[in-house]
Amino acid sequence: MIGVIYTFATVFVLSAVLLFVFHKIFKLTIPAYIIAGLIGGMFLTEEGLLELMQWGIAFVVFIFSAKLEPGKLKHGIGGSLLSTGAQITGLGLGFFGALYLSGFGTLNSIYISAALVFSSSLVGTELSEKYATVELLYARLAEATDVIHDILAIVLILLLSPVLFNVGIGYALAVGGGMFILSLAFRRFLFPWLFELSDHSEELMLLSGISLLGGMIAISQFTGISIVVGAFFAGLAFSRFPYNIELVESMESLKDFFAAVFFFSLGALVTFPGVATLAIALFIIVVAVFVKPLLTALSLMHYGYSKRTAYRCALTLDQVSEFVLIIAIQAYLVSAIAAPIFQGIILATTVTMITTAITDRYSGRIQNWLSKNLPFDTPEGLRRYNTRITTELNNHIILVGYDVQGEKIGDYLRECDREFVVIDVNPKVFEETEDLKNRVFGSAMDDESWETANFKQADMIISTPPQRHISEKILALETDARKVVRSNSFKEANRMLKQGADYVMVHDLLAAEQLMDYVEEAIHNGEKAVENMRKTLVERLKKEMDSLEE
Repeated sequence: MIGVIYTFATVFVLSAVLLFVFHKIFKLTIPAYIIAGLIGGMFLTEEGLLELMQWGIAFVVFIFSAKLEPGKLKHGIGGSLLSTGAQITGLGLGFFGALYLSGFGTLNSIYISAALVFSSSLVGTELSEKYATVELLYARLAEATDVIHDILAIVLILLLSPVLFNVGIGYALAVGGGMFILSLAFRRFLFPWLFELSDHSEELMLLSGISLLGGMIAISQFTGISIVVGAFFAGLAFSRFPYNIELVESMESLKDFFAAVFFFSLGALVTFPGVATLAIALFIIVVAVFVKPLLTALSLMHYGYSKRTAYRCALTLDQVSEFVLIIAIQAYLVSAIAAPIFQGIILATTVTMITTAITDRYSGRIQNWLSKNLPFDTPEGLRRYNTRITTELNNHIILVGYDVQGEKIGDYLRECDREFVVIDVNPKVFEETEDLKNRVFGSAMDDESWETANFKQADMIISTPPQRHISEKILALETDARKVVRSNSFKEANRMLKQGADYVMVHDLLAAEQLMDYVEEAIHNGEKAVENMRKTLVERLKKEMDSLEE
């Protein structure tokens, strides 16, 4: 008991200190945990760290699989299957053959090839909550790819069972298949009944989730296979939408706890590398960070997605999967992996977890650079969700975002017989809205989208998304069009007015109906009415900011 307390005290004291520093200076979380682990590894035993990491991975795998919503994944499954196939063929099989011929042996070649192919669903749930915006096309593709990677990794773990767990392949596959059928039965019949029986109680859902997780892990241990297999199928059992929302929300704090444990343990397992370890780690890092994203992007382009969507999706897959760590750890525990390869995988995973936190933060800029400087694009005849312009765009209105608020504005503009064009990157808009005469499927951050929308000849630009970088992009456009943007804070709204915004929608001040008032005034009552509304907004913002300072 004292050993457990000492371990967790070391984990969270060091993590708290580093997290405070990194959050204040860099706004990054994962590197803080990993660096805390690098320090804490000097005080903890390797055996304890390996055990700690496996439990951390098992729990976050459970959370990720519980969040799956197959209905949303169907839109990205084709492109994800193609890109995964390219990764397996080009990276997995290709490098496996090269490594085997170079003398690494069958098993060691499999471990390294798996590290090159599989990406981390754990990082996908941690970085900036990027799957909270799963309606964006690149996020759908990324999540679908993570799901495919996880399923294939589970299969690989079962196929390696004779080496990792000393059980037959047929036996391991039968156990895995039985757990899969059990999870589907629970998901289809018992979970909805349990949800209604608990009267939507978060506490009961939390206990139910932990109970099933414990039961599946117990089955895994009893049958002699990896606990991660049981954790994945336990999460799958709870993945039925919308019931899974309650479970995931109730387990958010536990997910953060075990994610911290995982990243700390990862950093703690890093040792000073020898030449062989460093070479293997560098090889994995180069392929995972540079080659795999490029191969993924090219595959998605040849499936018909735009180069911006392809690059953005690819940038979420530039790390080594936690499932590869499970395979490497199990192989290390039974001496079925060369020590330099094990340490190389640990080091490469650690580095890519840090670099992916950085590439995620600057993904927009990286995506823009790649789009402008690499000579790749989607073949014209294969483009999906094509842009459509059916009228001459002159003295028109550009509407960025076509959600509930944007759709109301669009309906009003039709009533006024005003030409408008919608810029949106959400494929759902173009799947469900056929009456848009003019639409640009693309990002508001892309110059090409604005050129297509003929922004220089526009009369007004209205942006409904609250993201600051979109508002700043619009304010930087060289056009005489009125610019209406959105903000979530009074201070930011005031700054945007000074930067040239004609009007700023502030969530706490302006409802959709009030925005309609502005659009109506701008269309029908001229400059004087618009200027009066702007003055009123400035006065209201000043009052709100003065009250906040008191």
